[in-house]
Amino acid sequence: MPVLFRYQSSLMSLFFHRTRLKSRYILSIFVGLSLGFILSLACLPLMSVCDNSLSFFSDPLSSSINLQLLNETFSFRDPFRILSRQARSVVDVTLVDYGSKDYEPRIHPAPSQQADSNNQSSSTSTQAANAPKVTRPRYIADELGIREKVLVAVLTEANHLNTFAFFLNQTLQNYVNRLLFFINEDTENFPRSMEVIVIHDKKAYLKPFYVLKYLAEKMIKLYDWFVLMPDNTYVRGFKLNEFLNHISISQDLYMGQSFDDVHAVYCYFGSAIILSGTVLRKILDEIDWCTNNAYSQDVTDNIGRCILKAAKIPCMNTASNYKFNAYVNYRFEFDTDIERLSKKEEFNQTLTVHPISDLETMLKLQQYFHQVEIDEMTRSIAKYEETIENLSCYAPEGCGNIPWPVGIPPPFKPSSRFDVLRWDYFNETHIYLKTDIDVIDLMKPDDYEDIHEVIEHAVEQFQKKYGVHLKFKKLLNGYRQFDPTRGTHYIIDLILSDANNIEYIKRAELMRPLGLVEIVPMPFVTESTKIFLILPIYSDEQSAAIRFLQHANRTLFDKETHTQFELLLTHIVTSKQDPWQIQKWFTNIRLEVESIRRSRSQLTITYHTILVPSSATTSTHSTHILDYFETKLREDSLVFITNAYVDIESDFLNRCRLNVIQNVQVFYPIAFYQYHPRIIAQTYRLIENSTIELHKFHGWFNSYAYDHVGLYISDYSKLKSLLPSNIFLSSTNLYDLFVQYTDLHMLRAPDQALRVRYHPIKCDSIKQSNKLELNRCLIQKEKGLASRSQLAMIIIDNEQTKKPATKHTKK
Repeated sequence: MPVLFRYQSSLMSLFFHRTRLKSRYILSIFVGLSLGFILSLACLPLMSVCDNSLSFFSDPLSSSINLQLLNETFSFRDPFRILSRQARSVVDVTLVDYGSKDYEPRIHPAPSQQADSNNQSSSTSTQAANAPKVTRPRYIADELGIREKVLVAVLTEANHLNTFAFFLNQTLQNYVNRLLFFINEDTENFPRSMEVIVIHDKKAYLKPFYVLKYLAEKMIKLYDWFVLMPDNTYVRGFKLNEFLNHISISQDLYMGQSFDDVHAVYCYFGSAIILSGTVLRKILDEIDWCTNNAYSQDVTDNIGRCILKAAKIPCMNTASNYKFNAYVNYRFEFDTDIERLSKKEEFNQTLTVHPISDLETMLKLQQYFHQVEIDEMTRSIAKYEETIENLSCYAPEGCGNIPWPVGIPPPFKPSSRFDVLRWDYFNETHIYLKTDIDVIDLMKPDDYEDIHEVIEHAVEQFQKKYGVHLKFKKLLNGYRQFDPTRGTHYIIDLILSDANNIEYIKRAELMRPLGLVEIVPMPFVTESTKIFLILPIYSDEQSAAIRFLQHANRTLFDKETHTQFELLLTHIVTSKQDPWQIQKWFTNIRLEVESIRRSRSQLTITYHTILVPSSATTSTHSTHILDYFETKLREDSLVFITNAYVDIESDFLNRCRLNVIQNVQVFYPIAFYQYHPRIIAQTYRLIENSTIELHKFHGWFNSYAYDHVGLYISDYSKLKSLLPSNIFLSSTNLYDLFVQYTDLHMLRAPDQALRVRYHPIKCDSIKQSNKLELNRCLIQKEKGLASRSQLAMIIIDNEQTKKPATKHTKK
């Protein structure tokens, strides 16, 4: 025990000794840390305020950060600290809680620019004045580099332009963006719809290099893919477009069918070659080497050697997991081989067939592959319909509650009675109640073809279900509704008869869905175009012309300047008159114009007199007017012809400027014609010279009148050059001539800013030989008096006033 005790006491003394040493050591460390922390706190403000150099970054790796901290004021609020890919340390990145404040991004100048900011502050205004202006392109597609999908270049011959080349043009133009045909000699005997390029070089083996150079220099910025092929190759346009839509344009691609062997590096030219724009750009850099080393007469060999040198890639037939299938058989006979080949899926998926020796085989292949594509679409639609029906069980409505037909949007649900879609009732020849005005109307050719196609399809479906012995006998009832959200809906009742002449009534419900909606490209138009407003004034319309000027002064003249608008007051006379009489006739109108010019000094108004033959009808006077102003105005002048009874609102002229397109479109607005004021006054209070109210009891949109037309003088001159020698402008309505002899669009639409005051319509001057014009005039005279309900009320009132008079007479 004593030994043990002594041992313990020695351990205790050693423990206390070590404890004292440790305490001193810890105390010294604590004091050192405290002094260092206090000194650092004391020095930080001095460094941030007095010393902004911070030269403690001496490591070469952090030199860029050192430079940035030397030239910038450090801020923890800056979320974009480092904008370049340089070495950086922890202090360069700042974490910002974007959820606690609004995020406001800012662009910071580069370090080299900010280093000289103090020196440049004095010359900021000078630099701003001398800075170059950035010119942006008109279309955003040019700025973003958006290109078309595919261009097809066909190597052909001049004697094939009307045969093989024309067939390719007709079958591919709806599926590719552009088709170019390259030939060796000049010719003018080819269809107008084809783009033909002549290569003036007798060396045939250099022809593909001219084609590649032309595409690389002229077309490379416009298209993503380029297809090269001969004219004796059949190409499935729909399949080619579908194939290219699944391939990425971010890769170098030299695609086709390998020549002779699957291990060959050249693509066979006969089965077509697909090149990406990046490969074509590389070919342009090596085009001289390619032409100098083209020692073969084989196009496949020359193109393949050139691409292998320029792009360093061999031929491939697979990209993005899609395979390029081509069928090459020099002994191919459609009638003998198609039955065997149709059973092979590889042939049904092929893109090209080569070679084709005659056009008849081309047409047969076109028909066969169209049927293959229809069958594929039918199977795909059936598969999608089944999938939709299965997924409908997970919808809130439950299983089976999906609109018919499957995959078509549900019917439009009107929010009020004014939005209810119209149903048109029809038989085999007429349509009833097509508009609010017409009771019955003979079917137009388009309607006739549409309805009878629906009837034939319905009969075909009934025969598949009940047997071919059922024959169509008669259409009992037919209903048609156009739904802008889904398509045209038909309900038809058919009378069918069997071999024993027993009749059956069957109802069919059909839907013609809307197809692919496309945007029709139109030329660029602007509202700054100058417009010449031609106002024909007859001898008995002087007061109407003065009223037109007064109304136009309130609504029109203050919005137009002399650079954008000019009014041409045109006096129409049918017999020669003395100049003094003409000037005297304009006296009252001149006084009104002068009073307007006191406040509208910028207004330009001119006076004209036109002699029109007395035999000419009013509806054909516009041709005489245009003949006169064709010599007075430039060909690119926009004119609008109207009548003296019209009230034009301020926004109509801009609409006319936008709707009339030179060499493309002529504008025939449908004006709102006022009913007889006395009939309107029976139910509504009218104020003299007040604005015509747009109401069904005040007037109607007269679609039978062609008095208002906007067009360019050049389009009228073109029409005159296209007319046959036996057609005279003075004998036919201008609208009918445009429709019959030109390909210009006729824009015909109601316009509420064009309102015509009531005036008597005279049909006596129209010759009986022009039955169309006579019918139009008689319809206007009949419908322009008042609405049917207003006329009925007048008849009822007259009958009631006659009855008391009759009773009084009997007494």
